[in-house]
Amino acid sequence: MKQTPKESIVQAFGPTDWVKIAFNELSADRSMVLVMITEDAGSTPRDSGTWMLVSHGRTHGTLGGGQLEKIAEEEATRLLNSTVSKQRSTLRCLLGPDAQQCCGGAVNLAFELLNSNAIYWLREAKKSIEDNTQDAVLFPITDPIAMPMIISAEPKVATTSGIHLQSLGDQRPWLFLFGAGHVGCSVCAIASQLPIRVVVLDARSSRRALVPKANNVTVTDMDDPELCVKQIPGNASALVMTHSHELDYILCRALLERLDLRFIGLIGSRSKAARFRHRLQREGISPQLIKRLTSPIGEAGPCGKEPGIIALSALSEIMRTFKSGDAGIQIKSSNSINAFS
Repeated sequence: MKQTPKESIVQAFGPTDWVKIAFNELSADRSMVLVMITEDAGSTPRDSGTWMLVSHGRTHGTLGGGQLEKIAEEEATRLLNSTVSKQRSTLRCLLGPDAQQCCGGAVNLAFELLNSNAIYWLREAKKSIEDNTQDAVLFPITDPIAMPMIISAEPKVATTSGIHLQSLGDQRPWLFLFGAGHVGCSVCAIASQLPIRVVVLDARSSRRALVPKANNVTVTDMDDPELCVKQIPGNASALVMTHSHELDYILCRALLERLDLRFIGLIGSRSKAARFRHRLQREGISPQLIKRLTSPIGEAGPCGKEPGIIALSALSEIMRTFKSGDAGIQIKSSNSINAFS
């Protein structure tokens, strides 16, 4: 049986990953076309701001698949192969009559040729992402030759006819995963498909080496657990599943003192959860804070003790939390996240 190349494994690219991919490809003299959904109306596979990169025989990202993506790939390939001096093109696609899709909506697509001329503004965009400036790339989509530019998107810049703003900010929520054991590795494998960013912390180098590689997963040491807890950005979530129950307790206690965290979960049985809660109460932690500890995790998910089942259930619980009533809070990256890089 022919094995699938490792680099072809599907991962959930983030909203700004196209910048790094394109910059690296252009640095190797490989041109690409950036496809962006600039407007969406009605029922559509993906929303405005969704991107896909198309090169000769390869794509990164997705517009939602299906016939729409096929149409976009064909148009991008035409632009890539064109001998006419043209920087970009646009296409409006009615998903019913044009793509024979039952969605019934419509999307406007913009196609941006990324060749040697783009390396300068891509470098600026890359630096903007690294500096967490929340800028945007302004694409003059009605002008076939004008170069894109990086502009400040804070305060929010209103879009006008003829331009498209592709944000350089990443609003995906953070999950801090304490423990790179079997369940932790399963969490990372599933999370690689989700719109979430994961930081895995474990003092054991042998376990850190086993964490599945993914664009949205960062793996780091955990020399000082309580300091690591203090460096977590606000509005993040945390899962505790280390190899040590005592370390689990130390982490849970420190996490409960962080009133700005979205979710705090602890792996284990009902008896472990009860013992932790009793000990927390005995040590003076208020009942209101103890209620913030979710343990056992993933009880609403499918039954099973396999690592993948536990990981699936826990992530489902966390993603529902992010999508719940107060999930409209703007989740911004704190500079403290650099401590985990």
